[in-house]
Amino acid sequence: MSRKPKPPVKKSLATVAASDVQERTALVHLEKGRYRDAVACFKALLRSERRPQWIAGLADAYSGRAQGLADKGMLKEAIELWRSRAELCATPLWDGPYVGWLIADGRVADVLGHLAARRAASTAPDGQRDDEQLTALEARLAPALLATDPATTVRLPAESLLLQHRPLALAALAAYSSKDAAALETALAGISFRSPYRDLRTLLKAMVLCETDQDAARAAIERIPLDSPFESLAAPLRTLLVAGPERLQRWARLNSAQQTMALDLMGCPQAVAPLLQSLAAQAGTSAVLAPHALFDLVLRHARELPNALARQAWQWLAPWAERRGCASPRLFGNPTAADQECATALAVELKGEWDHAETHWFDATNLVEDNGCPDDHLRAALILRHVALSSAHLSSDGVLDEDAVDMLTRSLALDPLDCSVHVRLVQYWRNNGNLKNARDQLDAGLSHFPDDVALLTEAVEIALASGAFKKAAAAARRLLELDPLNRKVRARVGNAHLSHAVKQIGADKLDAAKKEISEAANWLTSATDQGRMYLLQAWTEPAGRAERSRLAKLAVTTWGGGLAAGWRLLHEGQGTFPHVGLTTSVLLLGEAGIDTSKALTHADLLELTQVMEQEPPILKGLDPLLPWRKAIAKMAAAQALDADACVRLCEAFRRHKEHDLAEKFANAGRKRWPDRLIFVYHAVAARFGKNGRIKSDQDFNDLDKALERAHQSNDTRLAARIELLFELDDPNPDFGKLDFPGDQASPFVLPNLNPAVLRNVLEESIKYDGGKAFLNNARRDLGDALVRQVEQECAGDRKAFLRRIIDLIVAEITDGFSAPAPTAPAKIVKPQTPVQGQGNLFDE
Repeated sequence: MSRKPKPPVKKSLATVAASDVQERTALVHLEKGRYRDAVACFKALLRSERRPQWIAGLADAYSGRAQGLADKGMLKEAIELWRSRAELCATPLWDGPYVGWLIADGRVADVLGHLAARRAASTAPDGQRDDEQLTALEARLAPALLATDPATTVRLPAESLLLQHRPLALAALAAYSSKDAAALETALAGISFRSPYRDLRTLLKAMVLCETDQDAARAAIERIPLDSPFESLAAPLRTLLVAGPERLQRWARLNSAQQTMALDLMGCPQAVAPLLQSLAAQAGTSAVLAPHALFDLVLRHARELPNALARQAWQWLAPWAERRGCASPRLFGNPTAADQECATALAVELKGEWDHAETHWFDATNLVEDNGCPDDHLRAALILRHVALSSAHLSSDGVLDEDAVDMLTRSLALDPLDCSVHVRLVQYWRNNGNLKNARDQLDAGLSHFPDDVALLTEAVEIALASGAFKKAAAAARRLLELDPLNRKVRARVGNAHLSHAVKQIGADKLDAAKKEISEAANWLTSATDQGRMYLLQAWTEPAGRAERSRLAKLAVTTWGGGLAAGWRLLHEGQGTFPHVGLTTSVLLLGEAGIDTSKALTHADLLELTQVMEQEPPILKGLDPLLPWRKAIAKMAAAQALDADACVRLCEAFRRHKEHDLAEKFANAGRKRWPDRLIFVYHAVAARFGKNGRIKSDQDFNDLDKALERAHQSNDTRLAARIELLFELDDPNPDFGKLDFPGDQASPFVLPNLNPAVLRNVLEESIKYDGGKAFLNNARRDLGDALVRQVEQECAGDRKAFLRRIIDLIVAEITDGFSAPAPTAPAKIVKPQTPVQGQGNLFDE
């Protein structure tokens, strides 16, 4: 008689509903990371029924709980939970992070035992897959095996690469630590790409490259996968190779051992770790750390830092901390007096008080220079260069003043190995016409930098300025050897030969001139230069010969013919035949085949403008526009040019001192475009060029109105040109007609004193000593607080600062002082004869 199976037990609806509720609760706990509660819920569910999804849920809960314990460093507890997971949920024990936890907990022998068992149990049917798993397991053991007891490795078979390459890996580590490059290369060469230590090989190469080529090191470290067993060693190097603020964030996420390794790689002592932690925490916020807040943060950790590092941090940050930066040096390793002066100077400079800062910079220079150490001499030289090259000692176009020249000369005595300073001083002396000092400075520079392109370029310029054309050509050839593709140098070589040829033609040394022209042909290739060579060759031939006429006509054809070519020809004749007149002009134009009676077009004027812009003025000898002057003057009234072309033509005529023509075109442009203030300037400037001063009150008033409108429209270039014209009109007021009392108290109210005259007086007084006495008197009479306020507003612009102080003094003397003057420009008034006996705020 067969036994019937028992019928399934039917669950009540209440039991099913309770299970569903408990399952949802367990899933919620699992989703929110409450793994302990999830484990309890899934265990309770499994007591009633072993559903697969509940078993999987329990496995996930155990896994999350074990991982949380491991993250807290509780490896033993994590390992036990993982074993419970494998036992209760039937999951593989040796999968997942279990092997890594064992290795981290020092149980390498357990892993080796498992490895030996797996190797013995491998069979033929699935042996290939087992070999891959064994290779991966060996690779995970590689880092730990380097630090374990050698006796532990006896459990490995002799053919294991983990055992065979272990001595090579240890030798590579020892060679890296002892900085033995040859031994390191030998050890790494024995580690093949199939070795469990292959990532260590890449890592050590990246660490070596990090000291010399960070881009190559970055490329090498990227070849190590993030799941590599050696990632714990690679992470500090990855952090070091990250640029910007992210490096600090990554460093903060490393464990303590990795942070120590990263600090060693960066060359930082371990004592800075708390400071870096604070910086990382602050950098993690959205707010940008202000300089003074950064100083306060470093101040809290100053006592933890080594003295040298603390002093360096104070030098970096103290000038930016306005409240107490420079007032607390003791907490930062007691910086020297020179360090404190430098920090104070920079702090004051950042506030905009340049004169005050300059005093501290000079005090710092004296302190550093007295030490006598070469490094201190270099530091003093750098300070002097910083002060000399500030905006206070440079003009708007970068020209040095006399104080800057003295400071740069003194800096070279302390440190002669700054080529740019040599170049600046050579340029200064050359531009000021002192060729002797320029040559001396050039020789000093070339003694240290014999192959510097900038210095050799100055050698060419000095030789040309002194008329030593052969010497200029020799220097240019040497320069061209260093920079063969320098087109400017090639032009300088060729033009040096042509300039020498011009000199020889004027001295009637025609054979020597032909040689120079032939040499120039090796260097010059442009159409303009070719035309010039043809013309000079023509002038080496006797007058009346067909060859002379042929070459002259060839030059005109090369230049394109017409008015521009004729002007070029006579302009070249100015430099070649300085003592001949109209007859020579007619002969030169005639033999070149130029018809001066041909009607001119406005296209001819545009070509002439372009040529006159390119060529330098020569104010002697022939008149290059004499044959066409009347025709050009008649064209001014035609008004066929546009405004910009008319402006260019006025500029070109003024550049070559053609004041009559410039005036005619400027008047025509002013009539046609009354809103273009530039024509007002050109018209008055042309009359100024003819008369040497502004004679008409109407011109003075028109120019004054143009200046005011230029300021209103922010046309700073035109305003500067008009102001310069006013200064040239009355550069030296008659000081003898003014009586300046010695010491009088402010305020003065002298309404009859002309402000323009007084301004010129004050500006002249500044030139005597660079403005030192002027500023001392200004602080005495206006008050130090007001002078400091103006200095801050001008933000280091010395010219603007002095101009504002002059405005205040003029306002005080003429109208009575009540408040700081606005930044609006002062109105220029036609100078009048000063009243006898009027005084001034300052001593003469």
